[in-house]
Amino acid sequence: MEISPTYKKRVEILREFGEEPTSAKGRWRISDLRSRGIVTPISRTWCRIAQERRFVIEQGDREKELVRIARKIADTVCVWSIRELNPLVIHQRMRRLIFVEVEKGAMNRVFEEFLDQRFRNVYLETDTKWVMAHVGGSNYDVFVRQLVTRAPLEDVKKGIPSLEKIIVDLFEDGFVYGLSRSPDLAQLIRNAFTTYSIDIRTLRTYARRRGNYDHLSQFIEWLAVVPPEVLHDP
Repeated sequence: MEISPTYKKRVEILREFGEEPTSAKGRWRISDLRSRGIVTPISRTWCRIAQERRFVIEQGDREKELVRIARKIADTVCVWSIRELNPLVIHQRMRRLIFVEVEKGAMNRVFEEFLDQRFRNVYLETDTKWVMAHVGGSNYDVFVRQLVTRAPLEDVKKGIPSLEKIIVDLFEDGFVYGLSRSPDLAQLIRNAFTTYSIDIRTLRTYARRRGNYDHLSQFIEWLAVVPPEVLHDP
């Protein structure tokens, strides 16, 4: 994977085809390369020269059922399991800790509906540290959390989070997921950037909404997975 300034790389690519970027054919060629995923913008002035590869959470039957129930109450739903991140880390998570994220006003009703539907091991985020100290005695636990407004989802209909959202949330609330700022977290973020397509604009917007972009960008810069200029591209 190569990450390069957009304009400079455009010129290089087009001249390989014997064309100039200012010509109509040159502009069409860039559009064609983008449509085929060969050139993928990752910030305002930087692009990735590689086929786009998105990380998509695979929901099991239980997660799909939780989405179906929560969607009756909440406008926007996000459901995923920490175990789905196992491809990105060495220390595998065997227990299926499932996170159900909904808007704040719907949390209590969704929680109560899960109980009415006889879901076991369901916890409401009221005191996160207490909950995390007491869960874990079963094969799975369901954790109802608040969904940050306009959080980036990979699939809104299915309630699947984007990798950008997952990275930001893990960095901010790592202790909730059992991935505080540890070697596991560093490895996960490094593997995410080197293996999959990360949109820096989406990452930055969501991290700023959560108030942690400065620290997160410093951490990513320390990992040396993208040029520092990309992280600070306006």
